[in-house]
Amino acid sequence: PSWADDLGDYLAEADEAIYSGRRFVGTTWDGIVSAGIVEVQHHGGVAMVGSGSAYATVGDGRLFRSGPEEDGYSFVRRSIPDLAGRYTTIHGDAAEHLGRASHVLDILEAGELRMRVVVDDSTSAPVVTEVYASDGSVFRSSSMLEFSVSVDSGMSESEGHEYRMMVPLDELDFPLEAAGYELIDAYAAPRAAYQAFYTDGLFSFSLFVTRGQADWHATVDDVYPYPVGDHTYLRVVQPATVWVLWNAPGEAMALVGDLPPDHVEQVLAGLPRPGTENWAKRIWHRIFG
Repeated sequence: PSWADDLGDYLAEADEAIYSGRRFVGTTWDGIVSAGIVEVQHHGGVAMVGSGSAYATVGDGRLFRSGPEEDGYSFVRRSIPDLAGRYTTIHGDAAEHLGRASHVLDILEAGELRMRVVVDDSTSAPVVTEVYASDGSVFRSSSMLEFSVSVDSGMSESEGHEYRMMVPLDELDFPLEAAGYELIDAYAAPRAAYQAFYTDGLFSFSLFVTRGQADWHATVDDVYPYPVGDHTYLRVVQPATVWVLWNAPGEAMALVGDLPPDHVEQVLAGLPRPGTENWAKRIWHRIFG
């Protein structure tokens, strides 16, 4: 099953893979490095990631997060964009990881290598993944340090929790497309904010808009300046995600996702810039008055 004909087929098969273990994940962006090791369990389209009592269970249109403040959310699921419009795949050589037979899958964008995945032959699980920046450098890498074709009973622990239904907004002023990423849904998020979710089928991000101005330096650790053209944003680099933070007149905005750096800049080019008038104010007044 791991020799899928195209990327969409492979991702569907990987989503159903059954495995568990420990995974290393690290991101490097302009010399800023963030890395960590997480426990992973994956079964039937649902993934549990974390360590100890702090973990997140994601899949089947739901998110449950444990820790000091447990919460759960249920989302309306929409179709995913056609990957063939942006990415092509090349099946590479046979490989081996942790003593298991695997093979290499290269994912290209406009003829350039964007991601390389080592795929476990028997499960279709991605055991090694490298995401490349536009200059050919490795932006993010992950690797299973331990691998087992099984999961434990903890995968079902989140079933007994309550989930808050996130109802999509009926009227959207968010852009329907941003640099190849399609708007899948937008929600009135907790703490008086909006969340718009975008994906190109492979990478994704959420755009959060909150009324007022945020003191990002006081509320977020390890924030770094991020100059893009004539504007300066703030960024946070985490092992598996990146955050871009800024204030526009009357609103605080945050982009949170797993997309590579050149995609980040392309997306930002179509969004309100720091210190400029924007559509976020119209969104706020339309929904909240």
